[in-house]
Amino acid sequence: MNLSETIGERLLLTLWVGALWSIGYLAVPLAFVSLETLVAAEYAAKLFFAVNVIGLISGTLILLGKLSIQRGRAIHSWRFWVLIVMLMITLIFSMYIQPEMASIKTIDNWRMNTELAGSFERLHMLSQNLYLMLSIAGLLLVLSTDKQHTARQT
Repeated sequence: MNLSETIGERLLLTLWVGALWSIGYLAVPLAFVSLETLVAAEYAAKLFFAVNVIGLISGTLILLGKLSIQRGRAIHSWRFWVLIVMLMITLIFSMYIQPEMASIKTIDNWRMNTELAGSFERLHMLSQNLYLMLSIAGLLLVLSTDKQHTARQT
């Protein structure tokens, strides 16, 4: 692995994880403090969608880069598997949790329906927990290095 490959991976990873942390723990909480709840919720949904797009693109590019450069050696790295888990969580957000929450919100007076409100609350709780796991996993990758491949160069 040469320096440009490491820098490219680091930049993509930092873009993804930086977006996770800045949106999830700064922009969205500030939106709920500053804006009306319904407006903040719509804004948050758009921001989280953008974070998912960034994550899916960045994660896929990093993964493809690792597989094309390191070939079969990539699967022996813990970082590879953390990246796979992060991509899977991002896919769960994109393909299930966020669309499901959005469909509940399209129903008139969904908050008055205890079943719908309960479903939304469960999805929201799942979303919060998965987002925290994703954020911590991303931070772990940003703060660590791929020592196995760095050691092979020297």
